[in-house]
Formats: sequence, structure tokens, C-alpha cells
Amino acid sequence: MRNEAAGHGPGTVGRRALLIGGAGAAAAAVTTRGAPSAAWADAADCAVTRHDDAGAATLDEALAAVPEGGTLTVTRPWSRAAPLVVDRPVTIVFSGAGRLTMTADVAAIEVRAGGVTLRDVVLAGTSGSRTGLGRGIVAAGTVEAPIDGLRVEGATITGFTHDGIFASFCRSFTIAGCTIGDVAYAGVLMLSCSYGVVRDCTIDGVNQPSPYVNSYGVIVSRDDTVPLAQAPRSSMILIDSNTVSGVASWEGIDTHAGEGIVVTGNTVRDCRVGIAMVPCKHEVDRGSTLWAPLDVVVSGNTVERVGLDVPGAGIVVKGAGDTVGSAAERATGVVVDNVVRGHGGGSEGGIVLYLTRDVIVSGNAFESCVGSALVLYHSNDAVMLLRNSATVLRPASPGGAMAVVTVRSGANTGTISSTRFEAGGDAPARPVRGVAVGLAGNELDLLGNDWSQTDLAVWGSKSVVNRYGDGA
Repeated sequence: MRNEAAGHGPGTVGRRALLIGGAGAAAAAVTTRGAPSAAWADAADCAVTRHDDAGAATLDEALAAVPEGGTLTVTRPWSRAAPLVVDRPVTIVFSGAGRLTMTADVAAIEVRAGGVTLRDVVLAGTSGSRTGLGRGIVAAGTVEAPIDGLRVEGATITGFTHDGIFASFCRSFTIAGCTIGDVAYAGVLMLSCSYGVVRDCTIDGVNQPSPYVNSYGVIVSRDDTVPLAQAPRSSMILIDSNTVSGVASWEGIDTHAGEGIVVTGNTVRDCRVGIAMVPCKHEVDRGSTLWAPLDVVVSGNTVERVGLDVPGAGIVVKGAGDTVGSAAERATGVVVDNVVRGHGGGSEGGIVLYLTRDVIVSGNAFESCVGSALVLYHSNDAVMLLRNSATVLRPASPGGAMAVVTVRSGANTGTISSTRFEAGGDAPARPVRGVAVGLAGNELDLLGNDWSQTDLAVWGSKSVVNRYGDGA
């Protein structure tokens, strides 16, 4: 199922590069390919033709006076009920009192051309507590004619009834240093985008009003109602050093069937699920999933709960399919060096995996997770859990047992090595198990773990658990 149409062409971060080079190599590859071309950079930064809105009757009139490669500086507050359409390569900068306030639920700025830079724009919608089609910035290309070289830098976007920034069929784009809040559905929403960067943004307050059933801080996805040829996977996108908070009903950072998506150095706080690398639905059978996330990297993030206490994973990686042992496409990638605090509860855990193949989970630190630090739900083939540590576990229900690793169902194979638990504090909650395997159909090798502060190293006898130099 790996083909050019699905985004497996030249330049893709290979599986070997991900696992050998790690997040650094993957991020470097994405950043290199994601950098805007010199031509666009020159047009944005070295333009000699500059205009402002000082004497314009309308903002459209002011923009119409700007030639390709020129710059429009918006210095006044404007109210509009229709989008400002940008149809050629220009730079728009907001300065001083420059502000665009929308009086209708439509896009504030609509980009229809490549090479556009939007810098320090200030956009306000009608409300982030209602549903609608209000969007701060829209850049929508097509599979035949994608938009290249979009740059959105330093934007402040609030109060829109759908999302802050919407990009579809965009390539070599940068979204950086933006502040987005009080939106209804998503902070940054990308569909079938490639070679892009979302960096140093702050997203706080994604409200999910009824009847929206989900919401996201940053989402990298595709239109799953049509085949891959019409809506390819999003690929080679770096999500780096952002702060995402207050997505209380759904997910902070997400990809649906993305490939080569690198999520690194972010802080995700008080979201029901912190980071979700999950499949997309089948375009015909809407009750099932078809395409999995591939070659993803989740590295060096801090995922925590401070004021939110509902069941939800800190990080979840899930492939396509639903049943135990499904033959559908499996998720692949690495989850390394993250800190997960306070997540879990119910059947969840700090990190949850299912329907994966060859996934490496290494060097993660779990603090005060609820019920389980790591959960292998089902159908994880050749998973490797290495050098992870858990400090303090809290029971999901009063008196309930806890485990560093919980294997909830069947068809899990792999290795757990160099993992340890520290009880921490006074009178820690008990009982704590190292590995809990309650059902048959799993085969795990345990090597050199430290279970000295657990009450029981291995709980359950129905599956095959081989221990080699494994701690008490």
C-alpha cells in the first residue's frame, strides 16, 4: 500500500532514518524541505514597493494598489462581513491600530496564491463559542494546483466559529509565532499539506460547542471521504515548540493518517488527549478506518494535566482497523523522551498503543499517571518499550490496582527493557504491578527492568511472558 500517491515519493523520511537518526534527523529533513524558496523570501523581505491603508476607502482598494512582490501595511481598524482575498504574491503587515474584525461567520483573510506572507495580522471573529464557518486565515489550494510558500508569522487570531488557520493542499509553508484562542473547532487545521512547519505558536481555548463532536489545537489530516489520489496524506510536517492548552473535550495535537509527521518540543496542557497519532476513516465504510499514521515521531514533548481531571491518554498511537489482529494498515514510528503527567484514568494510560508495528517507545518519563503509565491495548506487533520510567501512580478507582505497563487485550508481541518504577512520596497508593497481562494471546520478553518498588513484577499467567535478568 506504499505508493507515490500516498505520499511515499522522494524526500520522504524513511523508516530506517527515523529509527536510527531519531527525531533530530526527521525534524531536519522536514525543516529543510519545508523552508520557503528564496524567491518567496526575497519577495516578502526585500520588497521595495510599499503601500498602506491610510487613504483607502476600503481594505480591498488598499490591497488592489499593491503589485506582486509589494507590501501592504494595515494601520487602521477595519470591520468586514466578507473575506479579504489575496490573489497574488504580496506581504501584508499589520501595525499600530491595524485590526480586522469580522461581522459575519466567514474567513477574515482568504489566500488564493503562492508566495503570500501575512505578518502580525490581528483578526477577530464573531465568537468562539458557536459553530459556524468563521475562520481567521484560509489558504485552500487543490491537488492539481497547491499553494506554495505561504508564511503566517506573529498573527493574533481570536473568536472564530470554526478555526484560526485553515490550510489545504499547501506546500512549503510556515506558521510561526502565532497566538490563537477562543475558537470553536481548531487552532490550526491542515488537510493534504506537505513540507510545512508549525512552530512557536500558542493555542489556548478550543471550545467545541454543540454539535461539534471533536476539536483540536493542531490537526494534520486529509479529507477522508474521498480516495488518496484526490486527497493525499499530509506529510513531512514539523510541529515544534508550540504551547497548546484548553482543548478540554478532545485532542491537543493530532494527525489522522499523516506520514512523516514530527511532533517535538511542544507543551500540551489540560487537553482530554494530549497528542494523538491515529488513522482516518474509510471513504466508503464510514464505520471503519483505512489508513494509519506512518513514520511518525513524537519526541521531547511535555504533556500534562493541571486543572483537568477526566479519562484520557497523554499520547496515543493507533493504526487502522478495529478488531484484534486486524490486517489493516498498522501505525509506525517512534515515541521518545516525552514527559507525561497526570494522564490516564478509565482504560487509558500515559501512553496508549494499539494496531501498531515496530513502534519504539523509549526514554519517556511518567509522573502521577492514573491507573497505568503505558497501555498496550491490542495488536501491537514487535513493540519495543525501552528505558521508560514511572514515578507515582494513582488508582483509577479507590483501592484499584495500578501497573507500569498494562496489556489489556491480545495479539501483542514485543520487548520491555530497562524500565523502572519509583513509588515516591509518603504512603504511596497500592498495589502496583510492573506488567499486568490479564488475557491470553500475548508474548512479551522482559529484560533488565527494575520492579523493586512494585508489589508484584508480573501479574497474570494466561500469556507468555519471558523474563531475562528481569528485576524483582
